[in-house]
Amino acid sequence: MKQLFVTPFLPQKNAPQAGHRLAYDYLTRLSAEADLDVLILSRVPIDEKDIEFRASVRNVYVEQVSRFDMIPPFLADPRNFSPRLLSRYRKSIGAFICELVEKNRYDTVRLEFSQCFPYARELRERFGHRINIVMGVHDVQIQAVLRVKSIEGWLFTRQTFALEQQLLKLADKVLVLSHKDAQLINGLYPGVHNLQVVTIPLPAFLQGVHRSKDTVKKGNILFWGAMQRRENEEALLNFVDSTFLPLRRRGLPLKLFVVGSDPSERVKRLNSDDICVTGFVENPGQYFESADIGVVPLLSGAGVKLKTLEMLAAKLPVVSTPLGAEGIEHDGTLLNVCEIDEFPGVIERLYNGGTVSVSAPSVAYQA
Repeated sequence: MKQLFVTPFLPQKNAPQAGHRLAYDYLTRLSAEADLDVLILSRVPIDEKDIEFRASVRNVYVEQVSRFDMIPPFLADPRNFSPRLLSRYRKSIGAFICELVEKNRYDTVRLEFSQCFPYARELRERFGHRINIVMGVHDVQIQAVLRVKSIEGWLFTRQTFALEQQLLKLADKVLVLSHKDAQLINGLYPGVHNLQVVTIPLPAFLQGVHRSKDTVKKGNILFWGAMQRRENEEALLNFVDSTFLPLRRRGLPLKLFVVGSDPSERVKRLNSDDICVTGFVENPGQYFESADIGVVPLLSGAGVKLKTLEMLAAKLPVVSTPLGAEGIEHDGTLLNVCEIDEFPGVIERLYNGGTVSVSAPSVAYQA
């Protein structure tokens, strides 16, 4: 079997972004089952030495795109333009993908992440149902757009809804990360074929995490995530102002560890006796072992949050907003879900030995 795997990001085993790590795992699994080629549609230059999966696949193709590539599709059809779904689209790349299919006779093209879904139109027009199209959904984009308080939400909600529905209906199989996303797509977009919830694998570093009374330091709080993502920085800064600093002023002996790549200068300025901003850490296991509580104070975003799953997998008590706990299955003992204004009380009760938790929907997660 021959497959083409199309991704808008470079998949890496220890990538700062959880979705990129997940794509790496799916890609390496596919390479063991099929003759696999990979096409990366990147906005940044990619060095050959950074392609960790090179030896596992047949061919790797890289096409560099830019924000300016969105101008032609916008001018061609502004009333049906969605920046989220067309951020990696260029007509010449669509032709190139079709040429690869013709030349290499792939059985399946897997379009990973929503940014690649528009290429399904060229594939269907050229090959009809002679090619199998699989789409890997990491976030339902209409949900993300509705939650963004920006001009995108005002201008492109209708277009995103219509285009996402149109594209998903072109797939032979749609892979999602949670039952919640499957139900959402079924409800919003009737007619989408063969929805399948896929397992989310644990990152390798968690296998070496062994939490015990000897490793946990009471009062240590872990904020874990790629800090270049706007929603993570927004969540952190709000958490510090609304929860962490008020609890410290009340005398609770807490220390916050902000662990994740590419913190901004604003985040770096939080460094103090009470707050440690680490930047990228190759093996964050020590912070998972020493943390007393993990926090996911997200105020925006969509989809299953791998950071929440990873902390729960390490048996770390987690306090999360409903957004941070979306689609996550738990046993009612570790995951504490509440609105952001309830965080101070919940964290204080957990610090003092209490338990507070509510139920959440389920997600397939593989240990």
